[in-house]
Amino acid sequence: MSRAMRAHFLIVPLTACVLASTALSGAASAASAAPAVPAVLAKNPLYKAGKFALKTCEEPPTAADVEVLRLYVEEVSICLDKAWGPLVKKAGLPYGKPKVKVSHGEKVKTSCGTYVPDVTDSVYCAKTRTVHIMVSDYGLTGEIDRPMWLDALSAGWALHVQNVAGVTGAVAKAVKKASKRDLLAMRAKHTLQTLCLTGAFTGSVWDSLGHSKRSGHESYIDRDARYGDVPGFGTAANRAYWTRRGFEAESPSACNTFTAPAVRVK
Repeated sequence: MSRAMRAHFLIVPLTACVLASTALSGAASAASAAPAVPAVLAKNPLYKAGKFALKTCEEPPTAADVEVLRLYVEEVSICLDKAWGPLVKKAGLPYGKPKVKVSHGEKVKTSCGTYVPDVTDSVYCAKTRTVHIMVSDYGLTGEIDRPMWLDALSAGWALHVQNVAGVTGAVAKAVKKASKRDLLAMRAKHTLQTLCLTGAFTGSVWDSLGHSKRSGHESYIDRDARYGDVPGFGTAANRAYWTRRGFEAESPSACNTFTAPAVRVK
């Protein structure tokens, strides 16, 4: 599988199976009689927390070297913590920064399972609250021309925020007895919200970035619209739509996918 067709990030577990929030995302069927939306999803206080106060995140240099990646992840994690911590606390939600682990190899073993870095850039393990950033030699080289590290890390952080905000748990509970159609629809809403939250952080610090903005913000916004439609992860157009909403709003207020029109979350 080419690097262009890789999954960006995974959250494990959402249900008995893996919920993947990926660049290989796709369409979910809209339920004609959707179940009632729990308040933690429809009216989460995160939606009223306002904009990110942080506007600057200077990216460290990048190179095809795993130690350089570790330094990059360490420095950008500081930005993410400074951005998300105050906002989550302002919403009255419990916050603690996630653990972040960088692994290098052709296969990576985590507390959530074993993964192939050339298929997945990052995994968020909800049980241990750990963001795993994974890279192979191929991925290290590819970063130079195709920036992915910022996206993988900020997406993992967005998944962590969804977890501490109660969103992930509520979705997991909602899909336990759901039909396949409703499961895919809920999964798409969760994934699209992840993309929106990722875009919100990135948009807030965009002007201060270096390496990751080399291709321009339109390329960044459209990065997940390149891979077609796969059931359960939002259409290509909707992935770009929610990334843009977050990016332009610079706030989680734009990211309530759970009460959005069905056409925007399929």
